[in-house]
Amino acid sequence: MLLLLYAIIVTLFLLYERLKHKDDYFVRKGIPFLKPAFLFGSRHDLLLRNRPLTETIRNWYNEYPDAKMIGLFEFSTPTFVVRDPKLLKKLTVKEFDSFADHKSFIGEDVDPLFGRALFSLQGQKWRDMRATLSPAFTGSKMRQMFEFVSSVGQQVATTLKTQIENGGESCFEFKDLARKFTVDTIATCAFGIEVNSFAHPTNDFHRIAGKVANFSSFLTTLKFVGYFAAPKLMRALKIKFFDEETTEFFQKAINETMRIRERDGIIRHDMINLLIQAKQGKLTHEKELETKKTVEGFATVEESQVGKNAVTRKWEDDDLYAQCFIFFFAGFDTVSTVMTFMAYELMVNTDAQRKLQDEIDEMNGALDGKKVNYEQIQGMKYMDQVVCETLRLWPPAPAVDRLCVKDYEIQYDDTKFMMEKGKNFYIPIYGIHHDERYFENAEKFDPERFSEENRRNIDPDTYIPFGLGPRNCIGSRFALMELKTIIYYLLLNFDFVPTEKTQIPLKLSNNPTQLQAEKGVWVGFKPRK
Repeated sequence: MLLLLYAIIVTLFLLYERLKHKDDYFVRKGIPFLKPAFLFGSRHDLLLRNRPLTETIRNWYNEYPDAKMIGLFEFSTPTFVVRDPKLLKKLTVKEFDSFADHKSFIGEDVDPLFGRALFSLQGQKWRDMRATLSPAFTGSKMRQMFEFVSSVGQQVATTLKTQIENGGESCFEFKDLARKFTVDTIATCAFGIEVNSFAHPTNDFHRIAGKVANFSSFLTTLKFVGYFAAPKLMRALKIKFFDEETTEFFQKAINETMRIRERDGIIRHDMINLLIQAKQGKLTHEKELETKKTVEGFATVEESQVGKNAVTRKWEDDDLYAQCFIFFFAGFDTVSTVMTFMAYELMVNTDAQRKLQDEIDEMNGALDGKKVNYEQIQGMKYMDQVVCETLRLWPPAPAVDRLCVKDYEIQYDDTKFMMEKGKNFYIPIYGIHHDERYFENAEKFDPERFSEENRRNIDPDTYIPFGLGPRNCIGSRFALMELKTIIYYLLLNFDFVPTEKTQIPLKLSNNPTQLQAEKGVWVGFKPRK
């Protein structure tokens, strides 16, 4: 026992000395840093669950308000946080080749469903897959898919209105409602399958969606800690992030859809169609990607165009499963999160709700019984202002990272140091969006910030809800279309009103990995006359 105790003491001492030595990493580089706690570094909140994710990022961001870069420790690993928007733009756009990847913490050898998804891919494989998928998210493809999205939105509003008029429930936890809409939308747009989660809430798509989006469990938190703190151990133990049922569900759904389409010659302008072409090696794309800028919510949207140097890559089945999964997962959880906070802000800011309803009523009157189309939804100015302000106040990804793929010398003001290959930095989106220097009364929901006359006063480098540079969110157009469509149909038919279950002001739960309301977001639906 004494020998074992001695071994433990020596091991802890050596570990402490190793961590202590790493403490001077940022001192040597001349940048301020958050003092680490023993073993857990600057991320003890992840395990202790003692504050919301947004507060963690706010604390990082505000610790050194005049610094352009700071340091922190993810357990024992030194990590950077870049606070300055101009420096961020330089690193993620101009110097993209040096910061082209995300940090990989779940390898494809452990969990192919996550490890082979676009977000996790690195190097040329990421470039090829990004170019392969980009055609699915162009403006022309959005127009083709809008009919599917619109039909689901109309179906949701009609189902709820009938239910309420027949004496049914009129108060809803909005995140649950939004998830049903996004599940139905992605099922039809990606898989060509009609689900109707409102009529059939126990369907497999909705059930599996609930499983993959459950980041609140202690087991999930432990997995995150394991992947961040000891990725080699997690890989050695082959601990998957998602269970076998989830993996098999997506494999079966994709295989069956592809089989039927290839057998019957069905062509549908969606992701499955692109993946069928990719599987057959018939899809070509350019070798290098071109970055373009669009006005949509100030988002930088990357599009690929076939050029002279077109290349073809034949993908394996696991690659295709992973892309459908990440489209489903990202579109399901992040979009439903933004919808939820958007509904909350409209509910408590009645002037904004009424102004948006006036615009919706005006559009509906002009349609004279016809369905709204993609261009008309996109042309709704106040709708766009409301969406932009919601994304500023409640960015669904409060922080994202970039990995240094080759040694790079950082230089700004009087600071100069080498960022080594393998180190990564965070983009503190939530901190920047809530900085009073960039957005006056930053905690206030104010869609007028994004009016035509005020929008020009916003530095576009400070508004980054979909990320920065070529590794921004590929599905931003699709997300914006979903948000605007569901709110259009719901506010056309209902007023959002508080109920006795509604928590005002809203508080976030101490979930260290995602935005989640402490007591849910309960919204009363009052039918409009």
